[in-house]
Amino acid sequence: MVTKLLVAGVLALDDLKTPKKSQKGIVGGAGIYSSISASIFTNTTLVAVIGNDFPEKILEKIKKRGINTQSIKKLDYPTFHWSGEYKGDMLQAITHETDFRINDYYDWEINSEQRKTEFLLLCNNDPAIQLRILEQVEAKLIAMDTMNLWIDIAKEKLESVVSQVDILFINDAEAQQYSETQDLEEAALILLNKGPKYVVIKKGEKGASLYSKNFTKKILAFQVDNIVDPTGAGDSFAGAAMGYLANLDSVNIENLTDAMNYGAAVASITVEGFGTESIMDVTKSEINRRFNVLNGGPGRI
Repeated sequence: MVTKLLVAGVLALDDLKTPKKSQKGIVGGAGIYSSISASIFTNTTLVAVIGNDFPEKILEKIKKRGINTQSIKKLDYPTFHWSGEYKGDMLQAITHETDFRINDYYDWEINSEQRKTEFLLLCNNDPAIQLRILEQVEAKLIAMDTMNLWIDIAKEKLESVVSQVDILFINDAEAQQYSETQDLEEAALILLNKGPKYVVIKKGEKGASLYSKNFTKKILAFQVDNIVDPTGAGDSFAGAAMGYLANLDSVNIENLTDAMNYGAAVASITVEGFGTESIMDVTKSEINRRFNVLNGGPGRI
């Protein structure tokens, strides 16, 4: 069976501190947030690597969500590790330490039967790895995410990836950095000229904006009264949006708007828990409730 959505992203063990909580060795990484969120809506395969310290019970939870894990490879090295914290308004993570040694031993090989997919989501990762995935996969629609680090140190390879995708997910600060302009409307046009058909600029609690060369659409964020941990919100947003789109026959402004509202709904659930604790137990009924609020239903603010 052809995979509806292939998600390629890091699985990690994080040491995390927020104003609400602190813990070491919690499961994180863009791969888990995006794949869990996508699996709510569609048949999802996850491509990733884990080390000898990754909890087996988490793998079982991933499988129970219906996610195909055949392309998750286990190596006898430590899992990717990130250590960081959020302070104050928790708008920006402060990174203390990263350990990405496992990538020196992993070639991001995808099983042959999973190389043909309808949709592909390249989670935030080294652009060299994203290019490696693109070399192997045939997809009808490709989306990607990135971050400030790769804009700083790997811009040439990043440009190559961006030129090959249909949808670019990027946050507001990164869009400004990448485009070298503070005006987000201008930044979006610059990014569109690099190749994508659509650019989605994520703005946290201020929502998100969708741009093409023909239209602009802005959506609200779902209001959360008690943000515990913003980690993974953007990845959950992208994963849910792509998961929703993967079940549709076409991609247009109406479908993209609905996808972003579903993404916002799932992201709002993610930030209410520490690490993956909320997203792991997410229910479709609660997502639909929040989607209806965002889409103009009862309770919209």
